[in-house]
Amino acid sequence: MRVSFLGNGYAWFPPIRPCFDSHLSLEFMTEEDDGLLLYAGPMATLMPGDSEDYMAIELIGGTPSLKINHGSGTLVLQLTNNVGVADRRWHRLDVRSNSKEVRFTLDRCSTAIVMETEGVDSWAMTEDRSSCEIRGVTPNRGKYFNGSHVLQLGGINENMSYEYPQLQHKHYTGCIRNLRVDSKLYDLGSPAESSNTLPGCTLIDDHCASLEQLSSCSKRGRCHGDWGSLSCLCEKGFTGPQCDQVAREFSFDGRSHIQFQLLWSLPARQTSVEVGVRTRAATGVILSLLSQEQNEYLRLEVFQGHLAVFYNLGDGDYNVTLPYHRLDDGDWHEVELYRYGREFTLRLDRGGGRREVTASPGQSQEIIIDPAVVMLGNSFPSGHNRSFVGCLRDLRFNGRSISLDEEQPSEGIQVVTSQGVSVGCASDACRKHHCSPPLVCVDLWRHHECRCPPGHITKEGSLGKVCVYTLCASRPCRHGTCVAHSPSRYSCHCSEGYRGRHCEVTLAMFHEDSNSLSLSSMFAISICVMAFLVLMLGLFLYSCWRRHKGLKEGVYHVSAHHGEWEDIRENVLNYDEEGGGEQDQNAFNMVELQRSLQPSPAQSLRYSYPQSIISYPQTKPIQDNNKNGTSNGNGSAAIALRLAIPPSETETLPSPLTFRRSQKTLSFSSQDLARYLCEVIRDMDHPEDLGTMTTPRRPAGKERGLAGVRSLSSLSATQGSEVRLQAAQSTRLDRFKNLRAVVSDLRRDSKTPEGQRDKLKESRGQPNCEKSG
Repeated sequence: MRVSFLGNGYAWFPPIRPCFDSHLSLEFMTEEDDGLLLYAGPMATLMPGDSEDYMAIELIGGTPSLKINHGSGTLVLQLTNNVGVADRRWHRLDVRSNSKEVRFTLDRCSTAIVMETEGVDSWAMTEDRSSCEIRGVTPNRGKYFNGSHVLQLGGINENMSYEYPQLQHKHYTGCIRNLRVDSKLYDLGSPAESSNTLPGCTLIDDHCASLEQLSSCSKRGRCHGDWGSLSCLCEKGFTGPQCDQVAREFSFDGRSHIQFQLLWSLPARQTSVEVGVRTRAATGVILSLLSQEQNEYLRLEVFQGHLAVFYNLGDGDYNVTLPYHRLDDGDWHEVELYRYGREFTLRLDRGGGRREVTASPGQSQEIIIDPAVVMLGNSFPSGHNRSFVGCLRDLRFNGRSISLDEEQPSEGIQVVTSQGVSVGCASDACRKHHCSPPLVCVDLWRHHECRCPPGHITKEGSLGKVCVYTLCASRPCRHGTCVAHSPSRYSCHCSEGYRGRHCEVTLAMFHEDSNSLSLSSMFAISICVMAFLVLMLGLFLYSCWRRHKGLKEGVYHVSAHHGEWEDIRENVLNYDEEGGGEQDQNAFNMVELQRSLQPSPAQSLRYSYPQSIISYPQTKPIQDNNKNGTSNGNGSAAIALRLAIPPSETETLPSPLTFRRSQKTLSFSSQDLARYLCEVIRDMDHPEDLGTMTTPRRPAGKERGLAGVRSLSSLSATQGSEVRLQAAQSTRLDRFKNLRAVVSDLRRDSKTPEGQRDKLKESRGQPNCEKSG
């Protein structure tokens, strides 16, 4: 993964773990002489007593510089000034530390001057590495770098208050790739935080995009641009100039080999091999190289099931082995060998962690390989049979793809001999072996195993293996693999793009080839969109229904602009709002709200409490002292007292509902009005009989005097206004005289004879004013 820095950016990655023997490497490309490639150190002012562990790699005047502090002092390592790296080419930097000593190396020290002298019984070598490597020792007692700080790549974050006094430059313009720390390859495309960075390398990707070579590389290849050159880097398993051809597989059976003759010269200090390997054998030579004198060699092979390289570069026999992962498991593995001088690196399946090992035993760094003696699948001479048994594909030697097909050789390569090699990588293990029923043979690539039929599980019994039927036999998993845990329990391992208990749910998958969704994915998306629209429509209709229902039930929502309205009733409250009257349901008497603004006598009689025509049960005569105090003024004060004082608790007042029920047979007409007026006139003519009609609650004790005060206050009759009260009473007497005349006219207008009219009055319950008067 490559990343570009635009001059004022940065990228954060996890800290470097402390280690006594550490190795950090990265590759960069730039056109600028100055810049900060890497910084791992404090990002805030240190407190007294804190150790200042940090590492910084800078470019100063086109020359790489290393500053490292193990907590006991800073060591500065800078290569010679005649080294220029601002040439728009890829360069590699390595930082190795073993407790005290630190080595800073450029481009694997490929520019070192080596002088080797070989004799019959002796070997001597002199090497000048001053132009590409510098060494130093950390001061005092610091033995390792305690990297607990964030690893900042391509610059630092200047938004922080820390001034970074250790650094001379704070930004970088260029590209960085292949950052490795102790064989761990960092994913530069997934930083924890970044600013002003771009994926890829703009210095060469722009050059690729401007040419047709980019379009010529298929989706299995990537345009690789260098200064003045372009090429397609193919993915593993693909080959060809445009990376559009699947690498063919070739099978190597005992005593088989292919010998090539290379038509180009090979570098003496660098070797790289990449090949796909599949084998069941524990030993076998994959590739063998010999020097022209045939006393030096290099062999990549499977040794005791592990990947190993055996070599002699002129100073003795050595080997490097990758011990943690086996190669003879019958699966395809990607094998890589890289040699730079005397440093060897083995990688399995792209390396990293325990899948990678780097070592440099020995002193010699060169081997002059004979181009005519490149042996694949065996060692040279082939008489010493150490043949590889298995399959090989996609061989790349020093960056060039080599075809294993004798009929279609690669350019610059000639096949000298080929023996025991066939196209394909088939397996016929079950053809040679048979299993007793009900067991069936399963081909595990050149290895067989007797298993129960699909949908069954194997149990060991006294007679051997026993097959037990499970629910997986009915194939419940539609797009996946059924795994039986017991005869009645199973689980489905779904294929990519499916999920669910039975892998029945299809996920939306993006197809890179057509840049479009599959038909099933489009259908699923359409269903989701329709469901969403139906839901929104339902919510809209529900809100409309709720609004209509609220209006019908009498819950009116007053607008914020209700001040412009003229007929807003102040007693209408919104009960769905806070403080809208939830706790005051009896604040108004609804019966009183039903009264008309201009009540008729019938409505007044029906909905009010006319004490003049209601006789309460359990009436009591009014005491003399109370009568004397309230019958003043021809009985008007007594009427006020009767209207003001409610009945006592023991004197039950009929409810409006009860009174309305008792009056359902009444028909309110002019005769009803006459009866009502007769009662009023009678009260005025005979005030002494008021106690027999209505009896107010008799005040007790101290309340007796207060009762009179309440009645007088209701008529505005206090001690200081007796004169006005008498004048008002005389006015009322005149009005009642007029009422008496109106009643007489009403009787006179009646055409019914007097006797019949009296009977009709009695049948209707109408009192006779003359009798009562």
